[in-house]
Amino acid sequence: MNTNIISIKYEDDFCPRTFNGREYSYYTNKILNIGDLVEAPTKYGTKIAKVTRINVPENEIINIKPYMKTITRKINRNRYINFYEIQEDAA
Repeated sequence: MNTNIISIKYEDDFCPRTFNGREYSYYTNKILNIGDLVEAPTKYGTKIAKVTRINVPENEIINIKPYMKTITRKINRNRYINFYEIQEDAA
């Protein structure tokens, strides 16, 4: 079943362009694939993150549903990985 819920991993603060740690769930209004890079809103501002799961079942997020935020911006992965440049992906 398709949902608009994804899981992401944030970029490591100490090792740029690597994405480790635990997964966080977000809503999205974009069509995303595993491995895509996005700007994720956090309580400290936005962070770059990698999509690790798509179509997450709603029963997995029941406890956190009231706190979930929405990802609205996909960034160009090649520009970011190669040039450390944040550029919104057109597609």
